[in-house]
Amino acid sequence: MKTRLLYLYILLPLFFGCEDKPVPVAENAYITAADVTVEEGSTEQIVASTNSSAPFTYVSADEAIATVSSEGIVTGVTPGYTTVTLSVAAVEGKFTDAEKTINVTVSAKETPPTPPEPDDDLDPEIKSGDVVLATNASVDKFLNDVHYNTHDYSATQLLTWAEANNVKVCPGNDDKPSSYTIRWTKDPSATNIVATVSEPDRDWTYTPSTPEDNYVTITNLLPNTHYTYKVVSGSKVLTEGTFETVGKVHQVFFRTRIRNSRDLGGWTTTDGKTVKYRKVYRGGRLEPTYLAKSGKAAIKTEGIKAQLDLRGKSDVLEESTLKGIVDDYEFCAPVIEEGYAQMLRDDKEKTRQCMQFIMDCVDKNKPVYFHCSLGRDRTGTVAMLTLGILGVPEGDISQEYELTQFAPHGYATSDGEKTRMTRIVDYKGAANVIWGYAGDGSFQDGVNAYLLEIGISQADIDKFKANMLQ
Repeated sequence: MKTRLLYLYILLPLFFGCEDKPVPVAENAYITAADVTVEEGSTEQIVASTNSSAPFTYVSADEAIATVSSEGIVTGVTPGYTTVTLSVAAVEGKFTDAEKTINVTVSAKETPPTPPEPDDDLDPEIKSGDVVLATNASVDKFLNDVHYNTHDYSATQLLTWAEANNVKVCPGNDDKPSSYTIRWTKDPSATNIVATVSEPDRDWTYTPSTPEDNYVTITNLLPNTHYTYKVVSGSKVLTEGTFETVGKVHQVFFRTRIRNSRDLGGWTTTDGKTVKYRKVYRGGRLEPTYLAKSGKAAIKTEGIKAQLDLRGKSDVLEESTLKGIVDDYEFCAPVIEEGYAQMLRDDKEKTRQCMQFIMDCVDKNKPVYFHCSLGRDRTGTVAMLTLGILGVPEGDISQEYELTQFAPHGYATSDGEKTRMTRIVDYKGAANVIWGYAGDGSFQDGVNAYLLEIGISQADIDKFKANMLQ
């Protein structure tokens, strides 16, 4: 009896407790995550959190834009926009599943700014105390390397010299003088920057091409001259200093289509004197349509106040290019069709007009620029007479004549020409005309006799030499 009661006591609770027990309710899972911006080719970790114990999984909507690793590291592939979906699986009895989509922006890789071109792309810098070459380096080397004997036209050294020194001539591109830069430390507060380069008796002014530039380019420097320079912004001095120039020929570049321009100064005479600079210039056509603002400024600073146009009736100017640039200018255009021997023999009256004009302008302290079309034939003939009457050796005059061959096509040679023009071609004929007047004397004697014959007085000749020589 006691045993039955014991079993009943044990079994009754089991009988009444056989109903289903309630299943625990899983907690809702959630995900928080921030959008991602990543640079092309770079990585960025997704910052996310969840209340679930399940691990994250990541899926990129467009792997061409961005990929994502199992650890949530996003890699930018190409610039654009896509999404990444984060998810966690359900944990039975504990958490539901969940997912969240975030935006991914891939930006273009930032390219560092292109550094400025190296200074080698600029003209050499002048620093205070420097000594620099004013003449074009190729021209200066030719003048130092080559020497011609008087009254000897047997050969020209120009072509063999140019080949040996890798210099392009007939035509060339070295008719421009050396140019340099003056530089200063950039100052963001500096405005209205002006650079002044000063010779003993005149100033050149320059301004930077753009407000960002911290340099100016200078050229047309006079050989064997002391210069000072100062760059200012208002009252603030950005840089200043001095430099010296060396060289022989004073070449001039007007920054236009006017080429082959140079001063007849710098040559030494047979009696040891030197032809003064900035008195008489020779060059290519001084056309007003070719003359930009900088060229006009160069004319004014050089002090040119007279123009002699040696061209023929087809292209001679009716009025001077100097009109509107300088006051009280002089102009002469005798209309000459040919240079060399023909000009000296057949156009004596017009040749007289040319030489008288040059002498008178120099006496009036009006530096004169004479030219034909190329600055070679008629111009070369007048240069021969001008240097010859001053006593420059004829061998040196013929070398000065060859400097035109350093100028480009259209100046040293004209369209259709195939002949390489040198001193042994037409120059020889003109020089021999003058030698015919010299008798047993010098080339200067021959020029003197020729000028007297065509109507230039000895008084004007002597005065011209006094004005031109030092």
